[in-house]
Amino acid sequence: SVVVFAMLVTPVFWAVLYSADKYVGGEHRWLNASVHAANLGCILVDVVAGSMVLSPHWIHPAILAFVVVLYLALAYLNKAINGWFTYNFIDYTRHHWMVLVFAIGILAAIVLVYYIIYALQLLLDRFLPPKVSLSSPLPLSSDSDDDGEFKA
Repeated sequence: SVVVFAMLVTPVFWAVLYSADKYVGGEHRWLNASVHAANLGCILVDVVAGSMVLSPHWIHPAILAFVVVLYLALAYLNKAINGWFTYNFIDYTRHHWMVLVFAIGILAAIVLVYYIIYALQLLLDRFLPPKVSLSSPLPLSSDSDDDGEFKA
């Protein structure tokens, strides 16, 4: 989930939320680039170098989509309690049907990114040697005869 969300949050931030006129100083621009762009870079390294176990079952991206729906519900609850939206692009009074289009797009992107990462993991597992995990350590001694052949 962390990998999928990071791969979605970074483009959404730069495409929708970031505004250069809000951040006039170089320090603010550097801070945003460091936090959001570096986040994506670290996640990509984790995908390539890590040993994730993903499932092709549809319930996994559905759970991720449900978490996003809960987050959106929290943003609308914030509007009901405090009178302002967390993000301008989810303000249905200003953007009307585009909010629905954006929500459907994000949900579709979750499924797409999840299965792209799954396919990348299949390719990495196929073309790179398997990784040794701490949960299945290598044997300390071999079961071989003196002549070098293994016993059955």
